[in-house]
Amino acid sequence: MSQTRLFYIDNLRIFLISLVVLLHFNITYGAPGDWYYNESEAGMPEIILQAMFNITNQAFFMGMFFFISAYFTAASIQRKTTGKFLNDRLIRLGIPLVVFYFGLNPLTNFIRDYFINHEAITFGGYLANPRAWGVGPMWFVETLLLFTLLYLLVRNLKWKIRISFPGTKVIVIAALLTGLAQYVIRIWLPVGWSMPYTNLQFPFFVQYIFMLVFGVVAWNNNWLDAISFKSAKQWFIFAQLMIWIVLPVMLYVGGKESGIDAFVGRGTWQSFAWAIWEQLVGFAMIIGLMGLAKKYWNKQGLLARQLSNSAYGVYIIHPPVILGISALFVGWQDINQLLKFIVLAPVALFACFLLAWIIRQIPGVKRVV
Repeated sequence: MSQTRLFYIDNLRIFLISLVVLLHFNITYGAPGDWYYNESEAGMPEIILQAMFNITNQAFFMGMFFFISAYFTAASIQRKTTGKFLNDRLIRLGIPLVVFYFGLNPLTNFIRDYFINHEAITFGGYLANPRAWGVGPMWFVETLLLFTLLYLLVRNLKWKIRISFPGTKVIVIAALLTGLAQYVIRIWLPVGWSMPYTNLQFPFFVQYIFMLVFGVVAWNNNWLDAISFKSAKQWFIFAQLMIWIVLPVMLYVGGKESGIDAFVGRGTWQSFAWAIWEQLVGFAMIIGLMGLAKKYWNKQGLLARQLSNSAYGVYIIHPPVILGISALFVGWQDINQLLKFIVLAPVALFACFLLAWIIRQIPGVKRVV
């Protein structure tokens, strides 16, 4: 198995973390979804475009993050003792989780309430207030920490799943079964539900669990090398057809009377359609992006290397950064909200990556982020 650095994976991390920032920023300016601050609710036709952006990203980007994380977890543990591996994971996952829970989450809430809502509060009061503490988007890191502990237990069983990269029929069946399972879960736990205190979003977790397992299996069976450019291109084209043709029709037909809420769950046909669409697009995009990036994006210059090294830091710090940008431009009310998002999105990405890079220059921080 090749041990050379997979630059295309590093570059995909840049792309994926940028989508995370943009998705949350998009919610700020009108897209459906839950975030610390919602400045507006988009009307027609903007809401269709903004909903399509977030729905498409949600279909694949966190699942892809989990796949990549599991792949390199399986690779990392082969090179280290169990004790060193666990110590490294606790440092890299545990410390950012604690810092965010007790520090950055209160900071994000403080920026919203003090600078945007103009409440008479102090940051010190927020730091000491348990109601201001929280996991926020760090539920991803929380899940990886739980996965690491479970993986260490399962690994002691010495199980090895040997299977070649699946064909089209198996991939489609896996996507359909995943979609069906998520549809059933959403009957009781609709999209938007999260477990109290942990922010774990079970309406999406079937895909995440699949991708964690697939990531380990992919490492043991060299799946990344098995993804051909031809098949990746076909999967990517299929995903684009689903995104640009099927999704608008589905949103229009299913939402023209009940709106977006009809798709979130509770056994509606719209929820079933979204769950199946979501997994077909998710699996297709993950395979497609892997193969295309391997061919076209498998090298790095200095800038890309710094961006990929800063990607994890961006994930950790992006909530207070984009809330700060929203606070700076809160008085900018005359501009269309979709246009405001488009204009400020590059500013948000630049600020997040720049601040993450600066933080990494602090001695000792690189070991954590």
